[in-house]
Amino acid sequence: KWSRELRSVFEAPKGYSLLSFDYSQIELRVFAAVAQDKTMIDAFKKGVDIHTLTASKVLGLGLDEVSREDRRLAKALNFGLLYGMGVSAFAKSSGLSREKAKEFVEAYFREFSEIRDWQERTKQEARKFGFTKTLTGRRRYLPAINSFAQQFAAEAERAAINHPLQGLAADIMKMAIVKSKKRLEDKKFEGKARMLLTIHDELLFEVADDIIEEVGDLIRKEMEGVFDLGVPLRVEISQGKNWGNLTSIRE
Repeated sequence: KWSRELRSVFEAPKGYSLLSFDYSQIELRVFAAVAQDKTMIDAFKKGVDIHTLTASKVLGLGLDEVSREDRRLAKALNFGLLYGMGVSAFAKSSGLSREKAKEFVEAYFREFSEIRDWQERTKQEARKFGFTKTLTGRRRYLPAINSFAQQFAAEAERAAINHPLQGLAADIMKMAIVKSKKRLEDKKFEGKARMLLTIHDELLFEVADDIIEEVGDLIRKEMEGVFDLGVPLRVEISQGKNWGNLTSIRE
């Protein structure tokens, strides 16, 4: 609550509004594309909620049978695997016993086998070459990956898995910033629309009220088409007079 109140302090000047463009689940979309997991890719292409699908697959339920608690556990695991989270960490974050958490993780990897294959392949390549990289070629060197100290080696393995995912998501965001700015310049909108800041997977713009719809379509198109991921990128747009009170206008 306090963060929303703090954001409300930041207001657009008279005649202008704030437009927020937020990538929807970009890291999980990258995860599906990098690992080439057919089930996840198909879900994103069809617009199926990925956490509901995960719970459905892992628990053997129909999509309409998944409860909010089931989805919460699946969401914790989907995002946890981005960071190379193991059974113990999942048990702690989800509130499950270690035995139940282990069953959940094992069921996940049975249903999404390409995820485990990619993780193991990525760790092996990192041990061999000493680095991991994103699809755009940005490397992260991991000198501790072959350490005899298990703690340091395990930490490097988690980084090896995480970098191609978060790194590519960050690269896509940077490309979106550059292309969006260029498009605004091409349209001669510099004085009427400007980017204020980026927050994680979100870009915040200040836009004159009379061109909001045009700028919204323009920026969304640039952000969704900035990188050919093989999985559709989706951008949610919100609008408001202050940063703490933005209303969704396109999902």
